[in-house]
Amino acid sequence: MRRPALEYSAKSVVRVEFYTRSYQVSGDAEVNRWRLADVLNDKQRPYVLLHNAVRIPLGTSAQTSNELARAAQYLQVTKDAIVFAIPHEASEMELAKQQYLAGLYADRAQVGATSVSPPFELRGMVHLRRLAHLRQALEDLPADFMPMTHVEAIYLPDPRVKVSADLAVINRHVAELFALSTEGVRPDKAGFRKP
Repeated sequence: MRRPALEYSAKSVVRVEFYTRSYQVSGDAEVNRWRLADVLNDKQRPYVLLHNAVRIPLGTSAQTSNELARAAQYLQVTKDAIVFAIPHEASEMELAKQQYLAGLYADRAQVGATSVSPPFELRGMVHLRRLAHLRQALEDLPADFMPMTHVEAIYLPDPRVKVSADLAVINRHVAELFALSTEGVRPDKAGFRKP
């Protein structure tokens, strides 16, 4: 009897990078089939538990960041404090990642989105099941964590500092401003886009 592949197990460990208003935090989180948005939208727990975590204050120089970086075997990150999160590559989760992303693209309209959640402005693409009118689309979007592809996050206190990711999960609940635009919409793709 063959054992099921690790990516089909109920939970797998994925390295995740969280950005709050004050910190960049990375650590290992348990995620079901690379679905970080599901973990963040789970109302049962108000935090995400990270293993092998490192936190670095935002807005410091590289040398100061290294001096102020702190490690913790376990660290709780409060979900309400998360501005956005980036799941990282995990070779054993490649198929699950591809299936998740293909599901985002399948039968969906891609729309440009801008989320202003100081100290970040995030730009990317959201994937809508239906797009009749932008106003209705804005009202229909979930108010909590939602996936965004082709993301560029600009750190507003120093716009030279940018974070790019093929996929991020953004917290709409903490966004001060959120806009959708059909201008500059990228053509549909069937999977992950490499920069």
